[in-house]
Amino acid sequence: MQRSFPYQDIVSRFFLIAAFIVYISLSSMHLFLPPLLALLFFAFYQALNRHDLIALISAVLMLIIFEAEKGFWFGSTLLFFGLQVRYLIPKIEQVVRCRLCKAAIFVGIAYPAYWLFIWIADKVMLLNPPSIDWHMGLYMIIEFLVLAAII
Repeated sequence: MQRSFPYQDIVSRFFLIAAFIVYISLSSMHLFLPPLLALLFFAFYQALNRHDLIALISAVLMLIIFEAEKGFWFGSTLLFFGLQVRYLIPKIEQVVRCRLCKAAIFVGIAYPAYWLFIWIADKVMLLNPPSIDWHMGLYMIIEFLVLAAII
């Protein structure tokens, strides 16, 4: 008789985080690979929405790895996405019911709104604002297609 492994979800999340570390390193070297910021935002939102602690911890770890790899402030994505999930997303969910529209909103919040948040914070702190290039549009299109398939 085969017994089920009790920590299967934790082990699978560990392998997911390990695969993400490899992928985010590759995305820094090859600019055609998107950094998966919108997917991380969606994973963070789903973990909070479902009250799943293991998924939340893995999403937070991947967001911190994303920040470290891309050179953003520590905790900036957690602060920004936490504020969005707490205040903005419930209001959007009351109005929008379309799956594709939700995917577009998640991508719009993840890329342009996060860049604007970092830009304003850098201006307040008198630091150099982050640069923006055409790759961001490519990343938004790719991640919109992936999120539209997931949602």
